[in-house]
Amino acid sequence: MKMTKELTIDAFPAFCRERGLKCTAQRMAVFAAVRESESHPSVDDTLAAVRKTVPTVTRDSVYRILNEFSSLGLLARLDALQAARYDTRMGPHAHFICEECGAVFDYPIGAAPAIPDGMPSVRRHVELRVTGLCDRCAAASARKIAC
Repeated sequence: MKMTKELTIDAFPAFCRERGLKCTAQRMAVFAAVRESESHPSVDDTLAAVRKTVPTVTRDSVYRILNEFSSLGLLARLDALQAARYDTRMGPHAHFICEECGAVFDYPIGAAPAIPDGMPSVRRHVELRVTGLCDRCAAASARKIAC
């Protein structure tokens, strides 16, 4: 499976056809929005971007399309944050998630972490998450304490 960043806008219609999907204006706009994003966009972030080219698109359509892309392996859905976020980077990497502002940052890791013995054999996703305060929020917190 190609990672989202490697799948070009021109190749996207063929990607859809190969999976029995219509390459609608909404799917194309959602793909373009997440492909260009580096910020792990939420449904609402994606909706705002898509509405620039498809003003009639609904939040429900964007949500459905993002989840469809996730089930096809085109995106990874990051749950248990303030809201679902979507990641176009599919190879091994870690996430730092700021507990204050919700920002998500990618960090490289050499390879996927080792899977413990005894875990079921059908595994779809391995993820390393670190949570805490990003530098900006930590500095703001330190300023509040100093006052």
